[in-house]
Amino acid sequence: MNQVKEYSYNLDENMLKLLGGEFGAEEVVGRFCQAVAGKKKDEIEEIAKGIFGEYGREWMRRTIQLGEEYVDRTYELLQAVAEKTNSYRFGLIPQRFLEIAYLATQEFSGLPVLECNSRCLRYKIDECLIYKTQRQLCGDEIAELMPCRYACLNACRTLHESLDIDAIVEMPNSMSRDGYCQFVVRKP
Repeated sequence: MNQVKEYSYNLDENMLKLLGGEFGAEEVVGRFCQAVAGKKKDEIEEIAKGIFGEYGREWMRRTIQLGEEYVDRTYELLQAVAEKTNSYRFGLIPQRFLEIAYLATQEFSGLPVLECNSRCLRYKIDECLIYKTQRQLCGDEIAELMPCRYACLNACRTLHESLDIDAIVEMPNSMSRDGYCQFVVRKP
């Protein structure tokens, strides 16, 4: 009798819990708020680049590590398509890791991907736990500066560098100005 192999097409819940526990919003925002207490605007910007920038890099490095350890059937198929076509690696593989990173650390159940093809990956964050926590702990004035943007921008850059994919990462929309953050990743 032949046994049928069962596949999981979903992200592993243990992986998401582990990543979420390691990269919770309150810890990084609390550390940032303490560091900027009584500082001037230009000092706040440099502190944000340091604290949120490092958080973003480490968050994505750990996401990639766990994403490679907890392989699901969807990822296996994405890799196969990327290898066979040699053109969809850019959009599809990074999208998976971004979904892991955000679903583990945010309160939403799906990453709104607006475009994903071999030239452009565009996604949107409508409700951000880090921004919300930043507003609560640091106040509106500091939150309006969007210091948290360095976490997402550096995470996305780290992802593409780690995958050896040349990419330009931009953030045309921000929570403080537009009510959502949008990230656009393009091939040069």
